[in-house]
Amino acid sequence: MNIPWLSSKKSSSSSINPDIHLIGDRGSGKTAYLASLAYLSQFTNPNLDSPIESITTFGDQEASQELINYAKDILEKGLELESTKLIDDPHAKDVRIYGFNITLKSHLSKNPNSERVKLPVTCKDYSGEFFEDLIYNMGNPYLDNYIEDCKSAGGILLLIDGTSNSNDANYAQGLANFFKGLDHLGDVSQKRRIAFTLGKCDLPGLWVNRNNPGEIIEKIENRFPKTMNQLKIWEDNESREVDYFVTSSFGLLGEKYPEPNTKIIERDKNGSYCIIRKPKLWRSFGLVSPIYWLCTGERHKSLDES
Repeated sequence: MNIPWLSSKKSSSSSINPDIHLIGDRGSGKTAYLASLAYLSQFTNPNLDSPIESITTFGDQEASQELINYAKDILEKGLELESTKLIDDPHAKDVRIYGFNITLKSHLSKNPNSERVKLPVTCKDYSGEFFEDLIYNMGNPYLDNYIEDCKSAGGILLLIDGTSNSNDANYAQGLANFFKGLDHLGDVSQKRRIAFTLGKCDLPGLWVNRNNPGEIIEKIENRFPKTMNQLKIWEDNESREVDYFVTSSFGLLGEKYPEPNTKIIERDKNGSYCIIRKPKLWRSFGLVSPIYWLCTGERHKSLDES
């Protein structure tokens, strides 16, 4: 399936495979992010102001149900979710593939004759060890398999724990190795987008001004200057685009004086490990915004805020 990519940054009329590959360090919140998306599929949306009409899953129903079970553990029971592990003797074909049909309301469409915006996307979830190997173990014999698999993706969602800024230099090196591998194994002229997504943005110091794209870029540049510089170098090609997002799988409590709906159970140089404080007041935000941009090349304020 193909979706037109109409970039707001660079002129493009070509179509790109809407397969999205999700990468990031261990503990960055990748599985929690996907579980939150799957959890939304269990509900009809009573919020008339929300731009999201519905989310349904397709494809491997066992994988989808596994995600929903994860979501119930972390969003209903407040349990800590273990990081995704690489299986023994791993190959790229063994990576879980999740399918989401995301339907948005008509006001997000540029076409006045269109009733809804529909985004059928598939997403591959790579374990954090894959990202660690990009940094520390380029000799891993399985790493080329994963990079080879990634080269087919038109969109890459790079999820980084917003509190792991002490790892900035490592992330930049990992991305440099990743990009080198992609260029070596793939077509350097292939159209590709990367959504740099700052996760856990319900935490103090991260959620303020989350609806202002300019503030988001400034926040990321202050926290991850070397990583951002590496992305800028990679983007210096007409076929490549990068944009920046914030997201939270747990959300905030309160409107006038918001506070994180998060309890930090551990914090170290690699980031923060959290559980939800009040499951009944779950209000994730920013989940769909990077996916929408990866699929269309456009941003909508209502999705950034939702």
